[in-house]
Amino acid sequence: MTNFEWGSKMNALPYGMLYLMSALFLGAAVIYQPAIAVAAVLLIILLVVSISRPELISYFVLLTTAVSINFLYPGSMFGIEILSLYKLVILMLLVPCILVNGLKFRLSQPLWAMVALLFITFGSSIWLPEMSGSIAVKAFIGLSLPFVFLLINWKKEVAERQIRIITTLPLVSVLAGVLLQVAHLHSLLDVEFTGAVRVQGANIPAHLAMLAFMGVGIAFIEIKRSTQHVRFFYTMLALNFLILIGTGTRGPILALVLMVLYYFYDISRQYLKGRTQFLIPLLCSVILIFAAVYLQLDNIKKRSFERTTETTVDLSGRAEAWEYFLNKAADSPWSGRGLGAVTVANDGTLYKGFVVPHNEYIRFYFDGGYIGAILLLLSLLAVFILVYRALAPPVKPYYLLFIAAFMIYSFSDNTLSTVQSIIPFCWYLNCLYRSSQMADSPQKEVIR
Repeated sequence: MTNFEWGSKMNALPYGMLYLMSALFLGAAVIYQPAIAVAAVLLIILLVVSISRPELISYFVLLTTAVSINFLYPGSMFGIEILSLYKLVILMLLVPCILVNGLKFRLSQPLWAMVALLFITFGSSIWLPEMSGSIAVKAFIGLSLPFVFLLINWKKEVAERQIRIITTLPLVSVLAGVLLQVAHLHSLLDVEFTGAVRVQGANIPAHLAMLAFMGVGIAFIEIKRSTQHVRFFYTMLALNFLILIGTGTRGPILALVLMVLYYFYDISRQYLKGRTQFLIPLLCSVILIFAAVYLQLDNIKKRSFERTTETTVDLSGRAEAWEYFLNKAADSPWSGRGLGAVTVANDGTLYKGFVVPHNEYIRFYFDGGYIGAILLLLSLLAVFILVYRALAPPVKPYYLLFIAAFMIYSFSDNTLSTVQSIIPFCWYLNCLYRSSQMADSPQKEVIR
């Protein structure tokens, strides 16, 4: 049983000495290092809140994924790459949530698959000359962290609230982008060399598209599952769809086609059965799609057909990158080149933006070979099945189509390794599983 009485624990601390030491430290920092002083004060506030109201910190952590911090601040801090530091900080902030709520390992299969990939890396992978043990360990930690979010045993009401927050992340990013634009720190829009104009918010367009993809797919599911909040999810569905179209990112739009078609089939069927209340969302959905196509048709043409390529449709260099990474992995097809090796594989032959191949199947085949990639896919499949079994029958088709869309999307982008995709995805799967249970579990074990 894990249920800490934080008040009684804190009362045992020598407050006077603690306050005195904190005051001395902050006083000295203000004089010599003001930036460190501000960061320390914010960290102390966050730690106090995380201990007293851990669920509030979980909401804060979720909201931070609306910002691509590594693109806003591309350097390092305290000698640590900013993205790695960000992941470390959010894990530290969530420790009180874990202590209070506990962990359940029912959805832990992807974590064990990552452990297996690490063993394969040091046991049988054929390393590239640029590869090192530190790269492998760093990749293991970075790729495994989001799967920890599958394990936290959230209370049902907290999980429901977190689901609503996840659907607001694209809007939060756009609003943050407006503020950054006003402050001349980051542009709200991105204009490509093709002339295409793309909305990017507080991200880059591809990352905002990932958030919007999650927002659209989750809204479809929640409209069917969470009927008490149906107006909220319809609103977020429309806003997230418009944001997704505004990013001009083709992969997630194409991936969601089957889900959209099923939605029209389902809602039309309900209307034909005499449920006239479905006429308004049906008409609004048709108008929204036609408006979106009209507004973005020129951008799609510019990004897809105005540059001559061998693939007829411009894939933004993906075809060349996929061939390059597959050729480099050919010498070690079964156990790959080692976890994280893909990040040092580009020797300058490819455009520098291809640090990874923008295809998660190729990425994990490169790192772990057939064995590692299959293990990871099977572990994800196990999680998908467990969540599926917990759902009510009317929700299951939408859930399956959402998972199918995610897997299709993974063919053209870094869905399992980008914060704006994998953290909301894993967080939602866990919340969906917890909130679909008949009642909160009375047990809160750290290890089961």
